[in-house]
Amino acid sequence: METITVVRTKHNARRALLAQYFLMGFVFSSMLSRHPGIIDIYHMSMVQLSLTMLFMSIGSALTTPFCGYLQGRYGCKKLSGMGYVYLAMLPFLAVMPNIVVLYLFCMLYGAAVCITDISVNGNSIIVEHAYKRPIIAMFHAFFYVGMCAGASLGILFLSLGVSVFAHLLLVSVSALCSFYYIRTFFLKETPSKEYRSGGFRFLLPKGLLLLIAFVALLGRVVEGAVSDWSTVYMKHVIEFSENMAPAGLAIYSAFMALGRFFGDAVRSRFSAPTILLGSCVITALGLALLVSSLLPWLSIGGLLVSGLGISCLVPVIYSLAGEQKDVTPAMGLAMVNTVSGTGFLFGPVVIGFIADASSMRVSFLYVLGLVFGMMLLSAILKRKTAKI
Repeated sequence: METITVVRTKHNARRALLAQYFLMGFVFSSMLSRHPGIIDIYHMSMVQLSLTMLFMSIGSALTTPFCGYLQGRYGCKKLSGMGYVYLAMLPFLAVMPNIVVLYLFCMLYGAAVCITDISVNGNSIIVEHAYKRPIIAMFHAFFYVGMCAGASLGILFLSLGVSVFAHLLLVSVSALCSFYYIRTFFLKETPSKEYRSGGFRFLLPKGLLLLIAFVALLGRVVEGAVSDWSTVYMKHVIEFSENMAPAGLAIYSAFMALGRFFGDAVRSRFSAPTILLGSCVITALGLALLVSSLLPWLSIGGLLVSGLGISCLVPVIYSLAGEQKDVTPAMGLAMVNTVSGTGFLFGPVVIGFIADASSMRVSFLYVLGLVFGMMLLSAILKRKTAKI
């Protein structure tokens, strides 16, 4: 009877995490699909839009160093309660009195998202360990299924003339209700005695974990750049109408999800560094196609290929971080995020400045350059892990 209860608890936790990743992707994509509307509300330039992303990243970067300690002390499930805060904050992104207050609000929003994200990812590693086989890629696949659904809803609401605030408010209320139910099934791990009795320590990765962190840094910039800017790119470069501009994000998200659905099978056949190298090559081909064409169908094709290429990066990196010796999965994840989170401090701003100084197309060439840097680091990681 006890065995049946344990198995049922494990399965319920897996289903809850699948739903939670879908929910997080849905909320994120809903926000991204209204970026052109946010630009209009606050009369922003590309640089000013990029600064909203920068301040979210500052909030995340300032919070990340504390996450390893907080998770070690309180556990992933308790910490995931911060999700209530970030979901409730979502609609207020559209009603700040001025752009300066918006930037400060974005910093707080980024901090709340960071704590929720790390706690949920930490719980996913715990569940994967319980299953004793790769399942993380499936969780991240559902994140992008949620993103595809959010972008599709964005197209519908834009076509119906729904305001940005009304759209985000509806998403926020429905997400809060869903999260309240989903969270009850998260696994509750025992907090570390060391962290319950000790004080805060600033945790930074070292050795192989540091190299993994730098791969993650570039990977998060590339993935974030395509997600954050694809709607703006489709409107201003490919000249889609505002209601159809999120179509690029929807296609990208759909193929990110498709790649991640098969990610666990790929992880069971190839080493993590090999997967990272292959992902970099495919991503580079997709971005090259995107920036070299003005034809809508070729640009969509570029986003499609990029989505497939980037799809396995985060699950592989998170799994590597959670498998390192001498650290718990949540601590390894938090230490990698301490470094990789800084990528969002320069990624969005550089893209915005390049777009204002030259063009959005040229800014995506910068993203392509980052992919080649990630390719080099993945090759070094492959060589180092081969010696272990």
